[in-house]
Amino acid sequence: MSHDDIDAESSHAAAAKGATGVPLLGLTLGAHDGAWSARHWQKTAPRVYERRWCETVRVVGDALGVTYYDHLLPRPKLRPELHRTVSSWGEEPQARLARLRIGVVGAGSVGSMIAEALARMGVARVDLFDFDAVEQVNLDRLLHATRWDALLGRAKVDVMARALRRNATAADFQVGAYEWSIVEEEGFRQALDCDLLFSCVDRPWPRFVLNTIAYAHLIPVIDGGVFAEMTRRGDGLKRADWRAHVAAPGRRCLECLEQFDPGLVGTEKAGLLADPAYIQGLPEKHPLRRNENVFAFSMGCASLEILQMLSLIITPLGIGNVGAQTYHAVDGSLDTDHRGCDESCLYAHSLLARGDASGFIVTGQHEAAESARSERRVRKATFRYRTLAAVESTLEKLQESLTRSLLR
Repeated sequence: MSHDDIDAESSHAAAAKGATGVPLLGLTLGAHDGAWSARHWQKTAPRVYERRWCETVRVVGDALGVTYYDHLLPRPKLRPELHRTVSSWGEEPQARLARLRIGVVGAGSVGSMIAEALARMGVARVDLFDFDAVEQVNLDRLLHATRWDALLGRAKVDVMARALRRNATAADFQVGAYEWSIVEEEGFRQALDCDLLFSCVDRPWPRFVLNTIAYAHLIPVIDGGVFAEMTRRGDGLKRADWRAHVAAPGRRCLECLEQFDPGLVGTEKAGLLADPAYIQGLPEKHPLRRNENVFAFSMGCASLEILQMLSLIITPLGIGNVGAQTYHAVDGSLDTDHRGCDESCLYAHSLLARGDASGFIVTGQHEAAESARSERRVRKATFRYRTLAAVESTLEKLQESLTRSLLR
């Protein structure tokens, strides 16, 4: 910035703060490379405003363009483990990908595979959101979860975070493990710090919140889902489809894609979807009665979502938008949908880029999440839990010691 630029922005900082209640944000577009820089002016003393540079500037559209301020967020050092990854698309795209802060909402079957892929690909910051615990019934499809984790009733995000720290290839890897639902204010606010979000949820309220984030807060959301159906006689697979798509300005939103029923959002807020009797009372083929996320199908869905992310960020041959994709496993066909939102769409028009100024309240109390966290706190205080955790810790230390001895 020139001295004239600095004087011009600083002279408007007080008026902007007084009129809007938020700091003045300045933006500059580089004529040479088209890179953006951004800074906000913070009041540090009476009549004194100081310039604070932003780490990143995101441009959302068919592609996710991110400009980084290298002084605050340096280019990552490439470790030997990433040699083959970088050789697939080059150092510059890898530098863009690695510095993104990516959130995975839902650490279940699909989410655990996506999180693992991100850590292996060199992404340096991954945030995990899930309030639920590992149970024995999860072990056929939940990556890295063990019988021991189920026995202890560990939080899914803790199990995944421990595995990601062990397997990550980024030089300074960080993982956030948040035992919140995205519909709770704490989880919602934490998610707004991400550059990109993966939606690995299957309920209407979380998808409604993520859809709002994608358009009101301009954070792209990569969403997906699985649908499977057996033959009428129950002796074989009739249908297995999985889909992946990006919710972002210019693309079809999750409601227009019919990924959630807005009429059921209020039903879930009222707690009825946590009632087994209510679920059993729904029609047999109702989406909320499906339970088909077996490992093989989840793996296909996770792969499709990761490929959507690579198109969005790396833009091979300049292609960032491959459309909403649906894969049909039975005949091996793939459908694509490049439509935008309907003309009456609330998200694509009324809420677009409004952020908190929209006044649109999407969060609330989530009794199931509160209950799950409370149960874990009680369990951790028991003698049985402390004993099992101590035994596990001792075994892990012995394994680490043995590994160091063998590597000498």
